[in-house]
Amino acid sequence: MDAEFKERFLQNWNRYFPGAELPIGFYYSNSAEPKFMAKPPQGHRCVIGDLAKVRKGKTLCFDTHTIGCHGGKRYLGFERKQAPHFEYFLSYGIPGKQHGPVFHPLY
Repeated sequence: MDAEFKERFLQNWNRYFPGAELPIGFYYSNSAEPKFMAKPPQGHRCVIGDLAKVRKGKTLCFDTHTIGCHGGKRYLGFERKQAPHFEYFLSYGIPGKQHGPVFHPLY
């Protein structure tokens, strides 16, 4: 990134949004920087948890193998299918089948 552009952006951000966290920027590409690839998950891992690292300044690249949740794969465009009743899981869970989201204080 151009250092002058970055400095100007940060000055304007602090001027117009004092004390606010920086926004998360992202884009889609057919190639990725290997040094920035997220590690493949060991079981289930929600992509929102990975975004907590990004909010702290870490650069991450994702592909279908580094996203550990079906919702993340679907809504980031890596998968078309959606689990049945997924909309209920996102809000409050499916009683007797699957719990809803658990919010961690770090997010």
